[in-house]
Amino acid sequence: MGADLFSLLVQSGNSLGAHSAAMSVAGNNVANANTPGYSRQIANLAANPGVSSLGAGNVGTGVSLVDITQARDQFVERQIPNALAAQSRSQTESDALNALTALNPDLEGGLPTEIGAFYSSLQTWSQNPGDPALRQNVLGSSQALVTSFNQTATSISAARTGLDSSILGKINEVNSAAQSLADLNKQIQIAKSAGGQANDLMDQRQAAVDTLATLTGATPYTDGAGNVSMALPGGTSLVVDGSAGSFSAVPDPANGGLLKLQLNRADGSPPTDWDGMSLGGTMGGLFAARDGALKTAADSVDNLAFNMATTMNTIQQSGYDVSSNPGVAMFSLPAGAGGAASQIRINPALTALGLAASTTTPASTGDNSNVLAMISTQSAPLLGGANPVATIQTIVTAFGTSAAQAQALASHDTAMASNLQNLRDATSGVSIDEEMVNLTKAQRAYEAVAKVISTANQMLDTLMSIAG
Repeated sequence: MGADLFSLLVQSGNSLGAHSAAMSVAGNNVANANTPGYSRQIANLAANPGVSSLGAGNVGTGVSLVDITQARDQFVERQIPNALAAQSRSQTESDALNALTALNPDLEGGLPTEIGAFYSSLQTWSQNPGDPALRQNVLGSSQALVTSFNQTATSISAARTGLDSSILGKINEVNSAAQSLADLNKQIQIAKSAGGQANDLMDQRQAAVDTLATLTGATPYTDGAGNVSMALPGGTSLVVDGSAGSFSAVPDPANGGLLKLQLNRADGSPPTDWDGMSLGGTMGGLFAARDGALKTAADSVDNLAFNMATTMNTIQQSGYDVSSNPGVAMFSLPAGAGGAASQIRINPALTALGLAASTTTPASTGDNSNVLAMISTQSAPLLGGANPVATIQTIVTAFGTSAAQAQALASHDTAMASNLQNLRDATSGVSIDEEMVNLTKAQRAYEAVAKVISTANQMLDTLMSIAG
């Protein structure tokens, strides 16, 4: 009888520790209910093996804490990195494209407006080619067109350069997160070798994984030891166990001196050039905007400026001004289309009187044939193929379409990522009501076990008094 009572005390003592741990876990969950990245923890209890007692029956020896695990839905977790990468890339690209207003078709002083105004001034001049005021108006509209080309090119260039600054900042974030993940892999292995579970460190590691997926589109993979590594799109590893690679940036002469990426691999091999547009996440979105729609727009505006100005120069130089002098070039341009929109200027040698309205000499004040040739380019193909009005409309429409598509994709990707985040939170997030129930259950169990111990003590006291 005494042995059974002592066994009861041992059984209850074991159980007190288990229920105390369960209360601690529930309390910790409540304390971290609003902690970003915290995953709800679960105290897993299991009955101790029974011992033979009271004849043929087996009597249990209480309950023990087996381990404390994290509440995670692995099916959802596997989908989240790709969702975060897609959402971040499309949203970043959308934000970058929608921030540019220079190609807004309704922009006052924008290229569509100024090209129309330029041809309108030519139309008015053609009605009275000898009128000095109308000639001056053409020169003024030409200057406004040049200014619009310059401002448009500057705005696009500034947008691309601004994205370069963002890329530099994101590189630092990527490198920091990659090193953090590698360090956490080491720390978790040390904790496991000491018999711990390192749930808090695993939360930090998951946050690093989410950060790298969001920034680069990298995906995680786990080895047999439990280390989490990250592979960039295409399969190249950025983090391998306890070793981290890193990105750096250098000017790219082939892209106007804008930055290009270099990858320093985790194995320590020499850095290699890396295509930024192949990345997902924020980095991929920055490169997609900079070297995608923005670069296309910049090149198209350059081509339009070069082709339009070259055509006008040819016509101007084929005519004669009011003094019967051969016309001089209307615009100054670089040798090629590259940079034409930012470098186009009114020819310093051109004056209002130097505008060539006539195709014959001596120039007649009523001869407007050269002006009509200029006007005809409004609907005639330039060197590049389309006429100026159609070309600028195509440029504006193409850019607007790219921006709209990026925005639509961002909305779709955001909805997908939010849905998965909600599913993650439903499993891993802390419910205060649920934890209060768990806390109450553990508390009641603890109190009940304590009552068992008190009763067993009383029974032992009674037994001892009888034996005495």
